[in-house]
Amino acid sequence: MHILTLDFETYFDDDYSLSKLTTEEYIRDPRFEVLGCAFYFNGVGRWVDGKELSNVFAEIDWSGIAVLCHHAHFDGLILQHRYGVRPAYWLDTLSMARYVHGNHIGNSLESLSNYYGFTPKNVPYALFKGKHWNEIPEPHRQLIANSACHDCELTRQLFDELAKQFPEVEYPIVDITIRMFTEPRLVGDQRLLLDVQQKEIQDKQALLDALGVTKKELGSNETFANLLRAEGIEIEYKPGKNGPIPAFAKTDSFMRALQNSENETVSALADARLSIKSSIVETRSKRIYDMSTRGPLAVYLYYSGAHTRRWSGGDATNFQNLNRGSAIRRGIRAPEGFLLAKPDQAQGECRILNWFAGQLDVVERFRQGADPYIGIASKFYGFEVTKEHPAERGTGKQLELSCGFGSGAETIVRTAARGQYGPPVYLSAEDGLRARDLYRREHQAVVRLWQVAGDILSWLAARRTFDWNILHGEGGRLFHPSGNWLDYTGLRWDADAREWKLASRYGEVRTYGPKLVENVVQWLSRIVTSEAMATLRAYDYPIVGMSHDDIWLLIPKNSDIEAHRKFIEATMSGEPSWAPGLPLASECDIGETYK
Repeated sequence: MHILTLDFETYFDDDYSLSKLTTEEYIRDPRFEVLGCAFYFNGVGRWVDGKELSNVFAEIDWSGIAVLCHHAHFDGLILQHRYGVRPAYWLDTLSMARYVHGNHIGNSLESLSNYYGFTPKNVPYALFKGKHWNEIPEPHRQLIANSACHDCELTRQLFDELAKQFPEVEYPIVDITIRMFTEPRLVGDQRLLLDVQQKEIQDKQALLDALGVTKKELGSNETFANLLRAEGIEIEYKPGKNGPIPAFAKTDSFMRALQNSENETVSALADARLSIKSSIVETRSKRIYDMSTRGPLAVYLYYSGAHTRRWSGGDATNFQNLNRGSAIRRGIRAPEGFLLAKPDQAQGECRILNWFAGQLDVVERFRQGADPYIGIASKFYGFEVTKEHPAERGTGKQLELSCGFGSGAETIVRTAARGQYGPPVYLSAEDGLRARDLYRREHQAVVRLWQVAGDILSWLAARRTFDWNILHGEGGRLFHPSGNWLDYTGLRWDADAREWKLASRYGEVRTYGPKLVENVVQWLSRIVTSEAMATLRAYDYPIVGMSHDDIWLLIPKNSDIEAHRKFIEATMSGEPSWAPGLPLASECDIGETYK
């Protein structure tokens, strides 16, 4: 397959630019204008003015072309949305750099060119800011054309460098990720999304009106505290970074007590405070609604956005963070003639953790299809828990799914109160300790894995060569049999704090045995998901989005739905070649909406 590098240059001004708009907004805006496009092919650069591009694109046989860009989301959406071009393959040096170098250093073309010692990037943006192509003098046009061709050459040089370390199995995953955005298919239910947004606004305003307070008053810690004091409430505090702070978080026991207060004004204030402070439903429904007015929903995900190689949300619309109960999910629909299939890993991380640790009794329960939560729940509560005990079973589910990475008693108590795994359960500090110790007694192989991982950290920092289960350690990296690798070259020992620190996009973060185990398990889970994506795409299932461990596929309405379901679940549940004895499972929901 031939590699064609390209780079669009487009109109922008002070009010209309990528610093003010999302990528999708910018390209679909009526003000959008392509000034021209630079090409680099077989060592030769070429510039084509915007008015000539349609004819040039029509002459290219795209079926044998892999298009290479730096930030292929941008150039790809232009190519598809403005010219109807869909190349055979997408290559993206920005995605590759995120994998090879991580997110804690700059991955712009300029930064990476400097890092590798290439001739610096030199596009003269000031020469065409606020100017249409016919307003730019010919000498300046030539400078723009030459510098854009130079950027294409830099991108190809960068690709050749990054390819030396980039796993070959990851190229299809980059391509799939780019196409979720550049070839959007999902439809936004505009009426429903608008209703969700307006209802959220109206409900919040009704709360404020009923209480006779403003949003600003309720959002201020000091004013909120005074409102509570006026009702005779003594404020509780908790440690903060710069001293004690009010315990006003939704997981604080003080705030929960306020919500359950017999004083109706106090409980209403607490409910209103938590509602007003959360604006995610309002802002996200508006963004998705606005996007739907411009066209299909373009799902922008950062490939390798997290240290564990998982995706993260981008373009100011995080499709990965739509809670299971969110009404917004109903507003994301399959296009006409299709249904949306959403397979996900069932207890994926838990299965992988226990398999990797050699916790054979838990692995066997998963293999037999037994309820994995009622056993530990029964031991915690002292009676036989069944599915008829949702709160108690939820506690068992929480312990089995969330305690495998070293959760302490306080974390267990806070998590139970959030109701993430079932109805909210309010545990005492003593209950939290008892739950922690019970998990560790019942999962001794997992606890031993944490201890081994503590030694692995020192081996990684020392650049030792070693084997750890299916993984191979070398040069500060952990290598998977597929060629994937996880980077720990940024690991160092902080002698003052007496702990390991790992460089990240948020600065250095504390790293310890259970944390390394968590990273490895999430990485392995991501590999399971990406391998399934590649397989499903090979069977011509359009992949239109994904969220952590679930994949969004389109299937024709007039097809055998149950046959599709069985095939998809089998693909997601198949034992990986690199994980003998790992009992995976999957559930595939199919419907007209993401809900």
